[in-house]
Parts: sequence; C-alpha cells; structure tokens
Amino acid sequence: MKASEFKEWLKEDIERIEKLLESIGCHRMWRTGDEIRCAPPNSENHTSVSVNVDTLYCKHYKEGESFRGDVLEFSKYIRNEGFSDTFRFAKSVFGLTGKFVKEEKRDPLSAFKKIRNKHKPIVNINYVEISKFGMETLEDFVLIPHINLFYEGIMPDTAELFKVGYDDVLDRIVFPHFHYENTEDIVGITGRTTKPAEVIEEFRIAKYWNYIKGYKKMYNLYGFSHSLPFVIINNMLIIFEAEKSVLKQFTQTRNEGFSCSVGGHEISDVQVQIILQNTPPEVEIVIAFDKDVMAMKDEEGKDIGEEYLIGQCNKFSKFRKTSYIFDTYNILGAKDSPIDKGYKIWQHLLKFRKVNN
Repeated sequence: MKASEFKEWLKEDIERIEKLLESIGCHRMWRTGDEIRCAPPNSENHTSVSVNVDTLYCKHYKEGESFRGDVLEFSKYIRNEGFSDTFRFAKSVFGLTGKFVKEEKRDPLSAFKKIRNKHKPIVNINYVEISKFGMETLEDFVLIPHINLFYEGIMPDTAELFKVGYDDVLDRIVFPHFHYENTEDIVGITGRTTKPAEVIEEFRIAKYWNYIKGYKKMYNLYGFSHSLPFVIINNMLIIFEAEKSVLKQFTQTRNEGFSCSVGGHEISDVQVQIILQNTPPEVEIVIAFDKDVMAMKDEEGKDIGEEYLIGQCNKFSKFRKTSYIFDTYNILGAKDSPIDKGYKIWQHLLKFRKVNN
C-alpha cells in the first residue's frame, strides 16, 4: 500500500482519522462541519488542531510555531521521526501489513538504462507523491493583494487569479502553489516577508517561509497549470526563478501568461519531466534566470554564468527548441529578474534571447 492509497482509505471513514489522531496522543476530540478538532499531546487546548476530513489538511497552532500539512505529515511532526517510520506506525494502528515501498513498473529496457545512467541518479515523477489540498488552506490569510505587489508591477486581478494573499500575523505576502496538473489543488504555500533587508538581517528573519510541511518546490512548478493553455497558443514556456516574475508576466499579458517558476536557479529532473510530459514538442523552452546567475564566476574569477544557463537548456535540448535570456548590455541590476525593469526592457531581452544550438 502506498501512502497516497492509505490516505484515500483514511478518508472513507472519519473514525479512522480520529483513531490515527488518538494514536499519536491527540485528545479532547470533537467534530464541527467538515473538520475534526482536538488538543495535541501535552496540551488541553481542544481547538489548536484541526483536520479537514475531505482532504486530510491539518493545522496546528502553537505559541511561536504552527504546522500545516496532511495528517501523516502531522503524525511525523508529533512523533519526531522519518516519514517511513511514521507510515509504518500508522498502518500498524489499523493492523495493515506491508513495508513502505514504492511501486515499480517492469521495464524490459531497465538493464540497458541502468548501464546508460550508471552515474546519473534518476527521479521519476510517477513515484513522487504530492499532497493536494483545497481552498481551505487559505482560510487564515487575507485574500487581498498587498500594496507592495502593485508597486512592483503586479496588478490586483493577477494577484486574485493566483489567490495571492497576506498573513497579517507573520507580516508575509503568501503565494499559494497550485499542482502542476490543475488550478484547483493547492500543494504548497510560500510566505515572503515584507520587512526591509536591514531588518531581516538584524533580527535574522527568514525571507521565505514554507507554510505546508513536506512541500518541495522541486516536485512542482509555480504557475504551470495557469500557464499551460497559453503555452500551447504561444508555443513558448518561459522559466523564471521566482513567483513574482510569473505574476509580472501574467500582468503584462493581461492574465494570458505562458511562464512558470522553479523556486531557485536550478531545474530539477522532476520539473524537466513535468514540462516534457505536459507540453507539445513544438513548444520552445526559454530560461529566464536572474542577473546574479548570468554573472556567476568560478573560484578563479572566470565568468561561468552563460555556461551554466546553457547547461540548464541542455536538460531539454534533445527534445525541445531551447533558448536563454542573457543581459549582454548590462541593463539589469545585480539581483534583478529579466522582467523586473518593466515591459519594454523585458520584451527587448526576450526578442534578443540566445538560441541554444
């Protein structure tokens, strides 16, 4: 039994969810609407834990700390152990046997692939389990665009389309990450502080905060499901580093954007698979990473930024036309995204992108 199958099995009977919660020490349990409420171990606060019975999305409020994730991740959090141990424990609660193993499909070419990829680890998207949640994950946030987004060139209708909100407790702009296959399931929420750089440094405030435990950006693409219809129309997918770059591109195209972000300056094997499996062969892949990547140097001071961008393009080049944005005339600031300087400069950089041969 896979973890995803176990969670679907839990959803079939609300008493199963309650039994799992009791097994990890939760108590004072009660039901309200589509939620189970209870107190965690070592607490009498019977409202601090809530679990949605339809999605298994779990929230736990604690002074100075909060948890968001599914009920299995919550069990892992409470028991303070690895996921495989938690999953094994959860199955034992119900007398279910079997070790935590991932299903593997038989492949007649597997022996040859092992030789070909002997020194290259492969991650298969089919083996990656991503917890999906509904809009209830946004209940604690104010779903009104923060004024800072407007100042950066992101219009309110774009922010509303992507359900961008504000955490008035932690003072963070929150960016829900939707599953790469649809625009209904939320898989992660990133919160970016609004504090200035000097305050962040002085008080050691984390610039970004991941609200849903267990979410890994490398297994998803921000904005991909919103962009896909327009990717097909434009025969182009632009890959940025950060969420705000995607929002700016959507604003500039009147919410018909064709971009996504990877959450860093490296495209993972899983993200490559997501793109190749869900876009037509004629779609051009454009790498549009920030200026600091373009200006990368090695230990000896040699410029390696362009070489690095070509390396990212090469992850697709056997299957797609690829290109990359490069600031040849030094138009951008040291940490700018290619789209940060406005529409005209972005269009110039896009028009004169470098094709990877």
